[in-house]
Amino acid sequence: MGPPEIKNSDSPRPPKLSPRAGLPTVTRSAPAASAPIDRKSTMPMQRVRGSDLHYEVHGRAGDPVVLVHGSLVDLHSFDLVVPGLAQSMEVVTYDRRGHGESAPRPRSAPVRDDAADLAGLLEALNVYPVHVVAHSYGGAVALRLAIDRPEMVRSVALHEPPFVGLLAAEPATALEGQQLVAGTRILQQLIRSGQRELAVQQLVGVFSTEPGAWGRLPASVQQTFLRTVDRWAEEFDDPEALLPDLAACRDLMVPALLTYGSESPPFLRHITQNLGGVLHNCKIVGLPEAGHVPHVVRPQQYVGILLTFLLERNVPVS
Repeated sequence: MGPPEIKNSDSPRPPKLSPRAGLPTVTRSAPAASAPIDRKSTMPMQRVRGSDLHYEVHGRAGDPVVLVHGSLVDLHSFDLVVPGLAQSMEVVTYDRRGHGESAPRPRSAPVRDDAADLAGLLEALNVYPVHVVAHSYGGAVALRLAIDRPEMVRSVALHEPPFVGLLAAEPATALEGQQLVAGTRILQQLIRSGQRELAVQQLVGVFSTEPGAWGRLPASVQQTFLRTVDRWAEEFDDPEALLPDLAACRDLMVPALLTYGSESPPFLRHITQNLGGVLHNCKIVGLPEAGHVPHVVRPQQYVGILLTFLLERNVPVS
């Protein structure tokens, strides 16, 4: 797949984000596990490494799992899968630094900084070892956490981390990967030259195979993408967002589930397969009729796949 073609209109339609549904939530200090919290009046925050991170905890039974969102979005992108997971597990969602309600602070090495933030949050909440479910860029954060703090991670479940550098590193996919890396740099240049909307339209198109129109998106979704696209540009300045630490990944023994959507662009499946060749203890699963955001478009299916993997790996901690 070549560098993104810059268009002024009629870009492929991005997946629709879930609404900010009022899910029953509890914080770790809540008096009852089932007590709902009004998100408008209560916003749990934790100070971690100089930043205030917004988080939520759902459910109380079973092993803990933390959900790590991707770029352009926040913890609410997981709203549709949290209830299903929370029936069997304790579910932590959070806004990464500079996303949602979490305070923005500069990141010199975004992937490592985000992983250190996550480790600090889990330590502060005393929720570890934990299963880590991550979407897109969040997959880079999950892998770095598993590499740096393996004692904190029971397993990782990654959906389509966009490691286009992994394609460039393999002879069979080198040309495709090089073109995608070049396309990433083009989009970053557009963002930094002030052509934010054009860049976002094209970025959305890279992760979709369906024709659609940017104009049909709800204005709130468009504004969220436009507001956070600078963070995306910063994240993909980090070489580790494009290519994981292959030597460290080969040494990882943490169980891993790698998923890809049958409706996603082929390069994401290629990345998933290449990553599966690096990780020793992994399982690859294709999701029928799903694309880059199965937690939004096929939430029940995705929850079923995750629980099958996660509950098999619930091992009591002595």
